[in-house]
Amino acid sequence: MRHDDIHLAATGAWHPKTVPVDEAIADGRYSREFQRATGQQRVAVADDDTDSQPAMAIRAARTALGRSGFGADRFGLLLHGVATHNGLPGWNAASYLQHHVLDGHGVSFEIHQLSNSAVGALELACTHLAAGPAGRAAMITAADRFGDRAWDRWRSAPPVFVFGDGASAAVVARGSGFARVLATVSVADTGLEGMQRGAMPFSADPAEGYPIGFFDRVMEFSDTLAGGLDEAKRRMADLMHRAGAAALAEAGITAADVRWVAGPALGREALYEQCLDPLGIDIDRSTWTFARRVGHVGCTDQFAALDDLITSGAVEAGDRVLIAGLGGGYNCTVAVLEFTETPGADRCR
Repeated sequence: MRHDDIHLAATGAWHPKTVPVDEAIADGRYSREFQRATGQQRVAVADDDTDSQPAMAIRAARTALGRSGFGADRFGLLLHGVATHNGLPGWNAASYLQHHVLDGHGVSFEIHQLSNSAVGALELACTHLAAGPAGRAAMITAADRFGDRAWDRWRSAPPVFVFGDGASAAVVARGSGFARVLATVSVADTGLEGMQRGAMPFSADPAEGYPIGFFDRVMEFSDTLAGGLDEAKRRMADLMHRAGAAALAEAGITAADVRWVAGPALGREALYEQCLDPLGIDIDRSTWTFARRVGHVGCTDQFAALDDLITSGAVEAGDRVLIAGLGGGYNCTVAVLEFTETPGADRCR
């Protein structure tokens, strides 16, 4: 879908302290073999007392709101992406953020598309803004935390990635911003939804599945698939290729025109397989150097990586940037941005 007059106006991100992967290797929680496959150097780990998912989301969102220069009354929509627990069962995290960040303006919805929640929310926000009055804005927030009881961040998916904690946010608006959203495309292959389910039975009590054996479920499902894990990987890569090719075509550019790809914070080998090779873009044009410092933070990866590009001065007017999301289900969203100006200090502080 091609978009007109929809712009990225601000980003924000917040991560807790990071810990070196070497510490986990030294005490037996992780292995050097897996570290060689992922290339992970450090991982962001939340503090039990201060770093809840909602608290991290508020920090990132308030940063994005301040950088945008918009008043809260300009916002008609808040979309909150979350891949895991949102802070409290039986509760509406999106409304909490709408209240505390936007003073209650607009409406809010929680988006739960696993690791593609925030990038998928971008497409929803763009279509919402296009249908509404000029000058309106939308806030996208995302926060994930992989707590020890539910997740073993080191062993849940060891050859693919290491889980980190944190939050990110983006402000999208009609009429103003420093980057145009040229196009967004979403595709899905629901035949792969079992990769996050495996052989697990449905249950009324989520704790019955703790700790979540993410990679075990993938392998259980792959054993039922003709062609096994290789076929699952091929189909995931095909999703990214299809979404990327369509988004580039809608934007009227090619992969050679792309300066950066802000993608999922997967380990190096998985990043090539599931994102970079299907898009035809080398790792030197990706946000891999940022990802290896924080880990895979669920659905927050892409806007956090984009925020790092902006605040580090790595993007300037004329640059085209792909935002690539891939989440269990399986669903994939790719967006194309064109920076119409170099973000100044007011967009980065």
